[in-house]
Amino acid sequence: MKRTLFAAIAILTCSCGTTRTSGFFIGPTVGAAPPGEEAPDVRFRQTAVTDSIINCSFSSVLDAPFGADCPFQVYGGELHVTNASSPSPVLLLSTASLEADGIVEAEFDIERGPSHAVVGLVLRAEDERSFLLAGANSRGQYTVQYCLRGMWLPVMGLDAFEESRLIPFDPGSLVITAEVHGSYVDLSVNGQLIQVVRCDMPATGQAGVFVDSYMDALVDRFSVVPLS
Repeated sequence: MKRTLFAAIAILTCSCGTTRTSGFFIGPTVGAAPPGEEAPDVRFRQTAVTDSIINCSFSSVLDAPFGADCPFQVYGGELHVTNASSPSPVLLLSTASLEADGIVEAEFDIERGPSHAVVGLVLRAEDERSFLLAGANSRGQYTVQYCLRGMWLPVMGLDAFEESRLIPFDPGSLVITAEVHGSYVDLSVNGQLIQVVRCDMPATGQAGVFVDSYMDALVDRFSVVPLS
């Protein structure tokens, strides 16, 4: 009996751990990260904000919603974000920002990567270490998190990943939409509203896309559209 009980405890101990992705650390809400647990470097591309609206379908190789010096190529109607060999996620900020309420949307096709790796939208970005991430993975899970000065924090008490309200979808294709109204973000995946997120301050500001580490993804479309 004791041997069976110890075996059961051992199985539970091994199977229950901190949820994390390949690309970022799920850290504590306050204080410093535990020893040996740090937010990783982010491959970051800063752009000058020159416009407040973008609706890009990458129909031309000259399309450059993330700036003319974006390190990834456009061909076949898609931006090819090749990151499968990098341990750091990619953060691309667009040349547009939301100055008031609006919609940010991106369509991704996942070519390769771990099933828990995330693609998503970046909102309210100040720099590569401070932004709001709203993303999803091919497991059918979504995540909403702050990166604040390099440390990852949960939003609104959400778990690192939620999946109970996300309907089945094509795991290779994700359309992620964030409708921003004041301090609220209506997050939809493939047309299904799955979470209304309340931020501690307005979610307006510079927007972009996030592609996790060890992952190749195609961006089919990227839009930043003010509602006014």
